[in-house]
Amino acid sequence: MPAKADLYRTAARMLGTIDKSGWILRYRYGDRRLLEDVVLPALDRDPAVESLLLVGCAWYTRHYPGLLPRKRVMTMEIDPAKAAFGGDPHIVANMTDITEHIAPASLDAVICNGVLGWGLDEPDAVETAFAGAAACLRPGGLFLLGWNDIPPRNDCPPDAIAALDGLEIADIPGLDTHSLVALERNQHCYQAYRKPEG
Repeated sequence: MPAKADLYRTAARMLGTIDKSGWILRYRYGDRRLLEDVVLPALDRDPAVESLLLVGCAWYTRHYPGLLPRKRVMTMEIDPAKAAFGGDPHIVANMTDITEHIAPASLDAVICNGVLGWGLDEPDAVETAFAGAAACLRPGGLFLLGWNDIPPRNDCPPDAIAALDGLEIADIPGLDTHSLVALERNQHCYQAYRKPEG
């Protein structure tokens, strides 16, 4: 673990130096570009969104808090070595433990992208994590899910997750649709939900 953490810290420093030169290395796939170029800027412009949580960190997410300069952004990642790619504040935890780290009804948005089917796999764990995310959202808060609808990543599809039944379908920020396949190659889908106001 220390060697991995050192490697990630070194990579984060190098990427930070490149970022400061004005040339940000990005993941080139269309699903990430849609998130970076449309969804996150739409959230940044939304006056109803003040605080949000980004779940899942990697080298290609390190600049996401910077795409939301008007917001209070927290990041969460289960792998402590990837904290180097997180924001400030950053939470090292499993999403199943979200309510141990974030107060109820304190977030305006939770973005969980590339986590379902990529470590958050077991149905009970998914239910706990998503129910916790819903509990941390204020009424009217947004839950944005990004997931791959191909085996084995789709063993727990959203329509089978009871924790999402208590949320209302919503439009993906910046788009006029609840659900979108953003990358055909791996069937990466975005789906948006809102916590009911009542």
